[in-house]
Amino acid sequence: MGRANRARANHDPFWAPSGDPVNSGVAEGGANAPGGPGRIVLQWRGLPVDRLAQVTGTDVTTQPGTDVKPLAVLAQGKDGKPVADASVTYTIEDPDGLKPFFYLTGGPDDDQTVVATDAQGRAQSPWIGLGSRKEGSFTVRAKTLGASTAFTVRVKESPYTVSASDGDKQKAEQGQDFADALVARVVKSGKTAPAGTEVEFRVEDTAEDAPRFEGEDRVVRVKTDDSGKATAPALTAGEGTGTYTVAASVGDAMTQFAVEVVEGDGSEEPGPGDGSGSPSPSPTADPSPSAEPSPSASGTSGTTGGDGTSTTGGTSTNLDGGSLASTGAGGIGLLLAAAAGLAAVGFAAFRFAPRLKLRSRDDV
Repeated sequence: MGRANRARANHDPFWAPSGDPVNSGVAEGGANAPGGPGRIVLQWRGLPVDRLAQVTGTDVTTQPGTDVKPLAVLAQGKDGKPVADASVTYTIEDPDGLKPFFYLTGGPDDDQTVVATDAQGRAQSPWIGLGSRKEGSFTVRAKTLGASTAFTVRVKESPYTVSASDGDKQKAEQGQDFADALVARVVKSGKTAPAGTEVEFRVEDTAEDAPRFEGEDRVVRVKTDDSGKATAPALTAGEGTGTYTVAASVGDAMTQFAVEVVEGDGSEEPGPGDGSGSPSPSPTADPSPSAEPSPSASGTSGTTGGDGTSTTGGTSTNLDGGSLASTGAGGIGLLLAAAAGLAAVGFAAFRFAPRLKLRSRDDV
């Protein structure tokens, strides 16, 4: 609402003062004047970001002339939950004249850029280049409506160079170990660092649900082998999800690993015997074996167990609820004789079948 004959123009980004406010000057028309050509301006205060948490650590050290990996923040609301689609402005402050700049896609490099948070509430800056080979430091400030934080980047000469050899950019489910160990390679003055050079691995997140080495340590120190490589202990994912940074450093030289924790699907691989209370029984020809021994022709070579299955090479045939194990010539003869008898009375059995009442052994 305006006051007296003056419209509330200070909230209109298109407003401009004019000597002829009736015919020009958006929103400058008086209370009784028609005013100039107007616009409807929608205004909002933005998403409620209460805190920007640093994901990649406060301090970063690099060599002169070396690019700086992207920095990242996590936007959180007052309830601690991530805020998606919030605009985060990254600005470089350069008091030492190191001439740092963001590598921007689709435009000229600059010392400022705006990035939107993703579904997990994280916003990552572009890579940062250095326009000089001087030593010093600069600040990268991340700011959104209601919150801000600052990263310090130091540029310093060091005889050491540290690089990520193995384990970078991998994923693990909540509570699980990352499949590959983090391995850093160290070079000193252009040559492989001597065995025994100490390397510090640090998870750049102080939250209790962040990944930890062997499930409990945020910082570990290990020594290089003869090839100049240092292998960190197993890294275990916590309950927090998203991308985390682990820094490996020797003196003023460092590198960073990016690891991601994803939600578990809640399934476990079945172990032995899973899916049933006991091992599956051996297949049988008769699901209801008779308690009586099955008749067999003398002189046969197989043996028959009480469950109706042959323990050697014979075959099992169900007959009136029981089982008949037949092997060899005697068994075949018995079957042929039974078949001949059935054929002789087959017609009569078929004709008088409606009058017959079959009896099982339970009726005897």
